[in-house]
Amino acid sequence: MQIAIVSDIHANVEALEVVLADIKRRMIKNVVCLGDIIGYGPNPRECLQLLMDCKMVLMGNHEEAVLYYGEDFNPKAREAIDWTRDQLNRPDRPKEENYDLWNFLGVMEQIIETEEAMFVHASPRDPTKEYVTPDDTRKNKDKLRDIFTRFERVCFIGHSHIPGVYTQELRYIDPKTIGNEYRLEDGRKALINAGAVGQPRDGDPRASYVTFDGSAVKFHRLEYDYKKTADKIYKEPRLPNYLGDRLAVGR
Repeated sequence: MQIAIVSDIHANVEALEVVLADIKRRMIKNVVCLGDIIGYGPNPRECLQLLMDCKMVLMGNHEEAVLYYGEDFNPKAREAIDWTRDQLNRPDRPKEENYDLWNFLGVMEQIIETEEAMFVHASPRDPTKEYVTPDDTRKNKDKLRDIFTRFERVCFIGHSHIPGVYTQELRYIDPKTIGNEYRLEDGRKALINAGAVGQPRDGDPRASYVTFDGSAVKFHRLEYDYKKTADKIYKEPRLPNYLGDRLAVGR
């Protein structure tokens, strides 16, 4: 059974619609979302509604911050969270619709394990907050070794917005160097970052997601109208302009 794994949409409905259309074109019915559906971007309500029927949805640090308090967020990120919270409480929308959005946030899990994989937003050690980046393979080897003890075969993460494969030998593999496909090796573990649908940070502005058939992971990149998303951000006084600027450069 094939599944599609998306992460870090960040209220970018233009990117999400393109990704969901591609998943539908591939006739994949099961979608797993690794969190951060909201935060930063201009369409939190629409993105939540589009993902309510996913097979599994996990909590990201932005969902956690909206539900509770983003104590580790910088002032600009916290302002975006406060704006997002207000959007989910819009008085011009039906109360039942607002309740549905909050109820959806409230039932998100932090870690989900199946027979085939573990799914988490950030890291098995800290499900919503710990970043895993390519630099860890050089600077934080003990951290990665510990992470690999926390799952059995393959673990899918997001959070850093940088797609790629981390091997049990503590190597990072850029998807471009392997033809955007990684086949799991018998007896070897792999940590897979799905990248970001709505706010890539690997220098490529295209939306990122992965598909998994139980033995191989495929990385997909898709063009979308990032200028339309950026223009919405620029028109909202409470969202910093840099959140729109970064979409053009994938940073």
